[in-house]
Amino acid sequence: MIARTYWDGDRFIVALVGRLMGGPSEGGFYDQIKRAADDGCTKAVIDLSDVEWLNSWGVGQLVSAFTSMKNRGGALVLCGCRPKVFNVLQMTRFDSIFPLHPDLDSALAAL
Repeated sequence: MIARTYWDGDRFIVALVGRLMGGPSEGGFYDQIKRAADDGCTKAVIDLSDVEWLNSWGVGQLVSAFTSMKNRGGALVLCGCRPKVFNVLQMTRFDSIFPLHPDLDSALAAL
């Protein structure tokens, strides 16, 4: 679930919380990234530091967000992966695709 979205200069940040498992009550954070990219944003961070777990729906949302930014010439980075989330990204080999940073400050500095 989305905890909040905000801008840090020209960088769009989506802070997520809880379990990214999909379902009818969960709005997709991909839509937030896509909207920002459609509005000209070229730098985005997804902060996963408060995410406990994600399944294939959550990974799919990350891939969609990453693809939207990349197709528009932008960059999307992830930060704050907890061990369980990192293990899912590692098992699916998405850790080799997504730029991963330990915390928000280092993610922002990378952009």
